[in-house]
Amino acid sequence: MDIRPNSRTALVVGNGKTPSRSLLAQFWDTVDLRIGADGGANRLLSLDLKPDFVVGDLDSLTETNRKQFQASQLHLIDDQETNDVSKVLEFCLQRGSKVIHLLGMQGNRTDHFMACLNSCFGFRNLLQISLWNDAERIDMSTGRWSAVLPLGTTVSLLPVFGPVTEIISWGLDYALAGRSLHPGKPPSGVSNLSVEPDVRIEFSGGTLLVITQLKKIE
Repeated sequence: MDIRPNSRTALVVGNGKTPSRSLLAQFWDTVDLRIGADGGANRLLSLDLKPDFVVGDLDSLTETNRKQFQASQLHLIDDQETNDVSKVLEFCLQRGSKVIHLLGMQGNRTDHFMACLNSCFGFRNLLQISLWNDAERIDMSTGRWSAVLPLGTTVSLLPVFGPVTEIISWGLDYALAGRSLHPGKPPSGVSNLSVEPDVRIEFSGGTLLVITQLKKIE
């Protein structure tokens, strides 16, 4: 999916582990839209940051924090067949945002995080979605991916949603010269390393999770 460089961007904070101030600072003043995904608004307000909107079924937003928002900022979507991530991504799409940064999506509930990835998969052809924490960035790519990285950065390529075919990479130590990745089969796309500042990946079919380590994990 090709996204124009000047596309509207949105920052979404979920109700998982509270993002660090330094991570939030990378996005807060540069995005066009700041959203608390239900209880994610509680996380932001605990850091004295107020999102533009709160979106979801709003069952996790505290009554005290609810009073800090005008009615027009609270978007209750009472649909129990979709989770808050799906609700927020649809809201972003309707608002014209194309690049979405998701923070606070990981925590003690692995099932919630996997459900988040599942929701992102449903919007993969409509939005450019990245999930962030202090240690790593996860991109959901549908054909091409690129980044400028420090040499020696760990980059993992995971075909978790099905086969990813005819992958060509530039700037990685283990070059995937037209090979495909399949769930549960070799070769493994885990723990590749950047050997050039400009890293690019292109492939002909499938959806690829690209996980970039932002700092060394002990």
